[in-house]
Amino acid sequence: MANWFAYDGVGNPQLPGSYYKVDILPNCLVGGCKVCAIYLDDINDTPASIPGSVKRYIANAQISLVSQPVDGGTARRFVYVKNCS
Repeated sequence: MANWFAYDGVGNPQLPGSYYKVDILPNCLVGGCKVCAIYLDDINDTPASIPGSVKRYIANAQISLVSQPVDGGTARRFVYVKNCS
């Protein structure tokens, strides 16, 4: 079962220990300079691992400042970013 995991804003966004499962949908923008949340097929409170494809989305989001993947809006985005303020 897939769940949303909120980024703690402190740790390395590439590491599973920097995320915590949330029970609500993230209220993040589709653009910004900070990782907000990731969507993973994991049921643990902290994800056991982050797949390579999602790590690539995290890196792409950090460099493009746009939630990922960018595909014209037809698929779920797996990495959401938010404003830096």
